[in-house]
Amino acid sequence: MELPRQLRANRERLGLSQEDVAHAIYVSRQTMSSWERGKTYPDVQSLMLLSQLFGVSIDELVKGDVVSMKEMVSKDAVVMERMALGSVMLMLMGIACMVGLNAVWKDSSPVPYMSIGSLAGIAAMAAFWIPSLVLSMRIEKIKKDHSLVTYREISAFMDGEEIPEESKALSRSKPLLSNIVKLVCGAGIGLIVAFVLTLIVNALH
Repeated sequence: MELPRQLRANRERLGLSQEDVAHAIYVSRQTMSSWERGKTYPDVQSLMLLSQLFGVSIDELVKGDVVSMKEMVSKDAVVMERMALGSVMLMLMGIACMVGLNAVWKDSSPVPYMSIGSLAGIAAMAAFWIPSLVLSMRIEKIKKDHSLVTYREISAFMDGEEIPEESKALSRSKPLLSNIVKLVCGAGIGLIVAFVLTLIVNALH
């Protein structure tokens, strides 16, 4: 990426420290250091403030980075779509196993009100649900590690398009909370659907 070199060069040109720049654009020195080391990438608002502070255009700051951003977003989008599909398929397979085993395996178990098929179904559901969650977590990790939300909004800004709504959402300001919400919601929906289907099968028999 070109930006880290540009940030350092422009900061040194003006005789500013990382602390000075960070204070001027309302971020921490650690954030500024992370940008200069290429560990993270500033969002559009920070780029605009940096542009004003340094007296250069945003285009001069990012230069060829936008091309790399678009390539990374496009490549990772395919990977994440496949992972998302895999996560959904695993969840559906878990639900199918849970319902199916409960329907065909009626032998009583040591657990009151539950057949062996019900216990086996719950175990099967868990066996599919866990890798489904792992895939969901992997998707979030890719987004975070590759700064995909930031890259998309910068690409849109440079193309004169409206910044995607995702940039204003929970996933940007609270990534950890976003992950927890998504995992809990996904697990909750899967278990509720499985429970309802199980009740329907039991009622029919």
